[in-house]
Amino acid sequence: MNEEQLLKYVREISTNILGRIAIADLTKEKGAEKLLGEIGHILDQYSLQVDEVLPEAVLNHYFGGVDEATKALKDIGSKPKPISRVIHQNAVEEIMDDTLIDMQAAIRTAKASAISTVTNATESVQGDIAKGLITGEPRKVIQQHVAKSFEAEGLTAFITSDGKKLPLDFYAMTVTRSKMRHASVQGNVQRYKENEQDLVQIIENDDSCAVCANHNRLVVSLTGETEGFPTIDEIELPPYHPNCRGTISPYAIDFKSSKEVEQAIARNDEYEEGEDPRTEEQKKAYEKEQEARRRANEEKKQYARWKGVMGDDAPKNLGAFRSMKRQDTVKFQELQSEYRSISQQIGGGG
Repeated sequence: MNEEQLLKYVREISTNILGRIAIADLTKEKGAEKLLGEIGHILDQYSLQVDEVLPEAVLNHYFGGVDEATKALKDIGSKPKPISRVIHQNAVEEIMDDTLIDMQAAIRTAKASAISTVTNATESVQGDIAKGLITGEPRKVIQQHVAKSFEAEGLTAFITSDGKKLPLDFYAMTVTRSKMRHASVQGNVQRYKENEQDLVQIIENDDSCAVCANHNRLVVSLTGETEGFPTIDEIELPPYHPNCRGTISPYAIDFKSSKEVEQAIARNDEYEEGEDPRTEEQKKAYEKEQEARRRANEEKKQYARWKGVMGDDAPKNLGAFRSMKRQDTVKFQELQSEYRSISQQIGGGG
């Protein structure tokens, strides 16, 4: 399993738990205990996969960056030095430790969140049923209420400073992709430092976001020893976000003409944090791509909600759901009406 397969694994966890809720008998104490045990086991298994997959992934991305830097040095006519085991081992271990600490803390938070959500929702709806505030088949009613609560709160992995709750699958994607790109870039950085290549140029794709576009083609000093160029403390190296594709390449100033150096300095002087240098056409192309991704992600989330509330009555899989939704079939409209009816019965939602 690689890191992308691990991300697919974590995206399926919520659906897996909702499936367990759909068949659990939460009218009985033992049924609730069994469900909570299953949730804990699912997250424990994911934790083991994280410990197994991510260290190797960091290693691969880091030394992939080292190899890229070695090739880039050869391309500019430099003869790379032998790789120093100590330098690179320390850098890799630091990234590995940071990655695992972040992920294991997120899993612990998600486990506590899931257990608390299921327990509180179960106790609350059981109390309302006992008081006659909610009617219907108790087992089904409890399942639906618990599923609804779990969708909203169940796998919170991180709470931001402004109170926003990040679900485990989103947080795992953020940490994993950011750390893998960071590992690759740090492999570049350490290899360039090892070969006394101080200046590097930030390279971003043309179809990038505002932040990436604003950093594209900037030339920075890794050590601060080259006058006239900002350091990496002043201008941050990639990644700038989880899906950032930015990298760095050696800027061989000794082989640049005075005009080329002046152009590089002028590009640096143009930089202003927070600016968006993209054309309107570039902005529209980027937004179109992002909208397609948002739509796909929303369909995944919507399918998970339907599966949790409707159980086996929901479409068999995500592909079938997408096909029905995009064609707006009669069957889709009927299922949508059924989902909304159930949601209204258990407290609203769509």
